[in-house]
Amino acid sequence: MVSVILSLLGLASTLYFLVYILWTGNNNSFTYFWLLSGILLTGAAILHYIIQKRQIIIPKPLLAVFYAVTFTGCFILAVTEFIIIANGFKKPEPGADYVIVLGARVNGTKVSRNLKYRLDTALDYLKDNPGCKIVVTGGQGKGEDITEGQAMKDYLVQNGASPGIILKEEKSENTEENLKYSMDIIKDKSAKVVLISNNFHIYRAKKIALKQGYKNVSGAGARTVIFTVPNCYLREAFAVIKYKIYGQI
Repeated sequence: MVSVILSLLGLASTLYFLVYILWTGNNNSFTYFWLLSGILLTGAAILHYIIQKRQIIIPKPLLAVFYAVTFTGCFILAVTEFIIIANGFKKPEPGADYVIVLGARVNGTKVSRNLKYRLDTALDYLKDNPGCKIVVTGGQGKGEDITEGQAMKDYLVQNGASPGIILKEEKSENTEENLKYSMDIIKDKSAKVVLISNNFHIYRAKKIALKQGYKNVSGAGARTVIFTVPNCYLREAFAVIKYKIYGQI
């Protein structure tokens, strides 16, 4: 039974990788995690079958170490995911001076669906808090015909936002730079800021902002494309753990 479960998990992981690549393109290296997991799970299924078939006895100390390492890793991952999820669904503080929409992929000149969700969340916040300004942030990457900042401004204006309240940052290539260069525009670390990103990204974004000296920051989590949820949340959990280890948050 264990071998069958491992085989099915390995198959599911491999299929997810293939469909994800075909649907979204090969736009981040973490996607290969699912292929690697599929290979390892399939290998584990074969190994377990051989051990059971040949009745190989594994020393108890070795098993104890294996279970301890596996349990600890799963526990840390589960706690990290809980924190990410909880922060992603918190309500933002009202009355912000600035809303910062963190950059994401642009397809040519059009915003990707996850980025559209971020911008729609910014528009919703603007309706309830008309006095704030919006900072759109992101440079031009591979496969992008214009900067993310420009594409975001175009979308906001097309959907009713006044061009006069939109401030563009067009140099950044990652979240740290999104926030650093946005503060270069805002020039006031005490300003009330709401960060907008997809819900899986809010916790790390807020922690990075606080690390950079932002004094009054909250987050507004936009929804995430359903199919990308497993990849986004798992990738983010590993990113948070890495950032914690290296003191980046």
